[in-house]
Amino acid sequence: MTDPLTLAGLLCSRLCHDLVGPVGAVVNGVELLADADEDDDELRDQSIALIGESAAELSARLRFFRLAFGAVHDDGAITVDELAGLVAPVMQGRRIALAIEGGRDGVPRARARLAALMALAAADCLPRGGRMVLVFEGDLPRIRVSGDRFALPASHAAALADAGAEPEARTAPLALVLHLAAPLGRRLVAAADEAGVDFRLV
Repeated sequence: MTDPLTLAGLLCSRLCHDLVGPVGAVVNGVELLADADEDDDELRDQSIALIGESAAELSARLRFFRLAFGAVHDDGAITVDELAGLVAPVMQGRRIALAIEGGRDGVPRARARLAALMALAAADCLPRGGRMVLVFEGDLPRIRVSGDRFALPASHAAALADAGAEPEARTAPLALVLHLAAPLGRRLVAAADEAGVDFRLV
């Protein structure tokens, strides 16, 4: 099992990596706005649009990361639709369309957290975008992804094959899923076939 402090550091690295893009875009928009001439309405409008879009993306990612990486302090539940509302905007930024199959009943936040982490890992299988399907079997999440040139990254396959392997920033969400699933008597598996990649807890 990975040292908790090491895993925490890797998760922070992953967070910073995923947040630096929209933060940088906000900064660029502010700089453009500051440099725009008072009578250059087109540049000012473009700058404001860039700031607005980037801030919205940043907000969506922060809400998603709060679920995925934040602590769960209670046994409360959220609906599958609420979960999809957190996951879909982040996937949209990676050109991945999210679909929901199965019931829309409430799921415990701890299970929703697992689903968010699995979605983050599964998105790495779609370098050119594609489709992600989220299904809850009972209260356990399953995620299927498909798209152009989909593939289970070698780093992800190695992390799942050897739970004792040292993770890296890219695979830190997988390491956290393994850590959270162990007390439940579950493990995360990923299988690729000709149609896509399937992530599930068994």
